Amino acid sequence: MPRTEYFEIVAKSALNRVQHMGFNWSLNPYQGCFHSCVYCFARAHAKLADRDPGAGFSARVGVKANLPDLLRGELSRRGWKRETVAFGTATDPYQPIEGTYRLTRRCLEAFRDFKTPVGLITKGTMVIRDIDVLVELSRRAKTTVCFSIPTIDETVWARTEPGTPPPRQRLKVLKALVDAGIEAGVGMAPVLPGLSDSPRQLEATVAAAADSGACFVWANIVYLKPGTKEHFMEFLAREYPQLLARYRDLFPGAYAPTAVKAPVIETVGVLKGQYGVGDRRRFRAEPPPEPHQLGLAV
Repeated sequence: MPRTEYFEIVAKSALNRVQHMGFNWSLNPYQGCFHSCVYCFARAHAKLADRDPGAGFSARVGVKANLPDLLRGELSRRGWKRETVAFGTATDPYQPIEGTYRLTRRCLEAFRDFKTPVGLITKGTMVIRDIDVLVELSRRAKTTVCFSIPTIDETVWARTEPGTPPPRQRLKVLKALVDAGIEAGVGMAPVLPGLSDSPRQLEATVAAAADSGACFVWANIVYLKPGTKEHFMEFLAREYPQLLARYRDLFPGAYAPTAVKAPVIETVGVLKGQYGVGDRRRFRAEPPPEPHQLGLAV
């Protein structure tokens, strides 16, 4: 892992208007990501913005220090309709620098105060620090926390997500959130053909999610847009050269063919039924546990 340099950005706005994504608004407190996931789709966004989508994506992380104040101003406008905001779509809101700046926590407090529904996605375990705010928010507006856990295969995890907490640590935090009454689940994305898509690997991940009380599980195959694609192919050439030709065949463009994607999604759907994921329909907030009770550092 290279050393990460952080620099402050003066943001002009907080909420981003989104089209064709199933939600209308997104929020990202940081630019770039320490987690260094080799397949990260946000590398493509960095390329479009003339930022380094490769090593620089993790080596230089921007901090939108004024974002919570901007957000409060935007949420207080008379025209705000309390639509769902997707939180952490292009960069993880719980990467390590959040421990210093606390931007994510302050934004969650704003959403709580303005009763705005949130769908938060993360690979970070630091979310346990904010369980108190999430409980309060979930009592006022629809609140969902999705843990990105493509696989619990530790070899694949260590190579493809070098800056992230181990998958089973994420599941431990997920259980704490669900036990506190927060709707939390698992996004198995992106599944990587030839690396994390075997029936055994898919079942192990769904089973672990179910055992942790996941309220939902969904899955998707990796997609490789320019910026992400070059970085990922360099990774394959270095770590899994035997897969390089296969990926070139599968991805002449950005998306894998349906014949590759559909079986994974169908298999996960069957496994969800077998393991009873999605049966938890009601949530009752309980006093949240302290992080030290879970054996977690935040």
